[in-house]
Amino acid sequence: MNRDSHVHSVLYLYPKNGDYESVVEFMRTERVTELSQENGGLLASSINVPMSREGPIVVLAKWNSASDYQRWLSNPVREGLRPGLSALLERESAAGQLFSIHNELRG
Repeated sequence: MNRDSHVHSVLYLYPKNGDYESVVEFMRTERVTELSQENGGLLASSINVPMSREGPIVVLAKWNSASDYQRWLSNPVREGLRPGLSALLERESAAGQLFSIHNELRG
């Protein structure tokens, strides 16, 4: 089995009162992607808003390694963003779930 050493994180954000725009704007103005890139190891990310405007925003990120993601989780800069983001969410966001990447699906 051919497996990439990179990992993906998946984070679910539930906007308060369905206000998706405020969450996306927060992520943009607070430079969340840029700050996580400066922390090291973030290769790509996207903020995915459901077209139906129902359910969570899904934040997908590709990391060089699980340890890079863990370093971002423990970064004081990230912790400083929590109060502002939490104010926009129905429920507190936990750490994202990590997934290994399997590029080869054929046996």
